Amino acid sequence: MWYGVLGTKELLHRTYKNLEQRVLLECDGRPIPLPSLQGIAVLNIPTNFWGGTKEDDTFAAPSFDDKILEVVAVFGSMQMAVSRVINLQHHRIAQCRTVKITILGDEGVPVQVDGEAWIQPPGYIKIIHKNRTQTLTRDRLQAFESTLKSWEDKQKCEFPQPSLPPQPETVSEDEALLVSEFGQAAGALIHIREVAQFHHSMEQELAHAVNASSKAMDVVYAKSALSCSSVVHMVSDVKALLSETELLLAGKMQLDPPQQDQLNAALGSVAQELRRLSDVPWLCPVIDPSDQELADFSKRSQSGKFRLVSKFKKDKNNKNKEMCATLSLPGTEEVGAWLDFLCLSEYKDIFSGHDVRGAELIHLERRDLKDLGVTKVGHMKRILQGVKELTRSSSASEA
Repeated sequence: MWYGVLGTKELLHRTYKNLEQRVLLECDGRPIPLPSLQGIAVLNIPTNFWGGTKEDDTFAAPSFDDKILEVVAVFGSMQMAVSRVINLQHHRIAQCRTVKITILGDEGVPVQVDGEAWIQPPGYIKIIHKNRTQTLTRDRLQAFESTLKSWEDKQKCEFPQPSLPPQPETVSEDEALLVSEFGQAAGALIHIREVAQFHHSMEQELAHAVNASSKAMDVVYAKSALSCSSVVHMVSDVKALLSETELLLAGKMQLDPPQQDQLNAALGSVAQELRRLSDVPWLCPVIDPSDQELADFSKRSQSGKFRLVSKFKKDKNNKNKEMCATLSLPGTEEVGAWLDFLCLSEYKDIFSGHDVRGAELIHLERRDLKDLGVTKVGHMKRILQGVKELTRSSSASEA
């Protein structure tokens, strides 16, 4: 109703009806004489304000990808209201790549850019075509909609979760001390967000893991007494952050020497505290979920500089053979345990729902992971690296 009142008032008393006397318009550096108007619209899309979608002897057809701006006159609020209904008066001012509007006098004029309007004080406004970006649109075809709904329904199916050993009701003093020292080391690693401010790719890849770890630590230390379940979640989230950070550094990420030293020190400290926590019986399944059979797959990279993932056991040749034999079995539970070790438990249900077993696992490619719903680059690299380790270990055991 209030908009109706304002609209009626605008029809009776036209504000800024002599706008051409208060502004100067330049298109590509050339002054443009203006008719009596109430507004100027600068557009980059086909619109009825332009008066049509076809070209003529003077102007080209409007388009959103020709890097040309359309400058159109607005003669009143009625034109704005019914421009999509009937063909009213149109005035094409210009087509250009640079628009400069100079506001004269001592009073500002209202300006709006894709949102809420404001009063722009005297000065000038310069509009240029800077770049283009790709956008996504939803495919509303029935086949796609039904497929998407079927996939979403599958994600909601509940699969039995692996049972964890019983947790004690209280945390002992020695265990609380270990958890406290682990929390201090994890806190230093979470400050990776300061480094990520200068490396947007790192911020994009690690934002979820950093936020999850920070939230889990807040839950643990929100109460005076430690809760075993909250400690388990914190250790799991920090371990995932550790793995993702190491995998990212093992790639093409280049940091300044001070930042790199700081990050390496934080990673080494967390890895050391994880090794100490592995002696806690109710935390061992979280830190080493494969019961010592997947320990050697924690070596993510062949680069010695970033080889900071904790190694819990040393007998790697035997363990690699056992792991290859386990994953060659026709079952999905072993694949789930492998994903647990990679700290990618969120994909266990997806792999199980698609019946991905050991034989299928070693043949997975990037496009297969995308079809399974693995979209994060860091997660995809971690899975492919793990598959590569499985294939390499399998070949070595056969030899």
